[in-house]
Amino acid sequence: MKNLSFSLFNVISVFLIIILIILIAVPFNLINIEQAQRIAKWKSEYEKLNYCFELVNIHEGSIVPSNEEAGKIVNEDFILERIKPYFNFKDEYFISLKKYKYKKMNSSPIKKDYKFYFDKFITDKTGMLISLKQNDVKIISENQPLYFMFTDINGTEKPNRIGQDIFFISIYKNKVEALGNNRSHAKLKMNCSPIGSGLYCSRYYLSGGRF
Repeated sequence: MKNLSFSLFNVISVFLIIILIILIAVPFNLINIEQAQRIAKWKSEYEKLNYCFELVNIHEGSIVPSNEEAGKIVNEDFILERIKPYFNFKDEYFISLKKYKYKKMNSSPIKKDYKFYFDKFITDKTGMLISLKQNDVKIISENQPLYFMFTDINGTEKPNRIGQDIFFISIYKNKVEALGNNRSHAKLKMNCSPIGSGLYCSRYYLSGGRF
């Protein structure tokens, strides 16, 4: 009888341990699956956006003209008007979304003085949030980004984290690249980690990096 009780106790203990492992592992697996889906969507959206910018460059002569070429001051609103015919935007103008907040991959908050702080957005017809911001450069050059494009691929839906559902594109005078395109693989990997900002995930995932 003692052997039977002991054996039954062992079976129940093992069963409970297995259940506990499953309960711990399943949420992490679901997170991995969700993130894999977001990465796949980012890759698809990047190809679409890159193609649209190629059209802008071909038909307009450049993506970002100089002030002299444009005949006026070039700013975010001007760039939006310039690229709008080539994109599938739902909104006409940038609008403020007061309830929309996002964070870095390492959970640090985004402050207003942060270079990649965006507070006005438009949406496309898939619900993706998009914004533009001028880089702080004095001279227009083909070798440095002049603007940055913010994209939240699932709109206002969570997680609203850089490197998870938020990605960035560097806009040059005649081309675009995912942010981090000029960084080494090691730097991309370190930045796209739980201790990093996640900014370079935009390039890291496109180059085959894993989360």
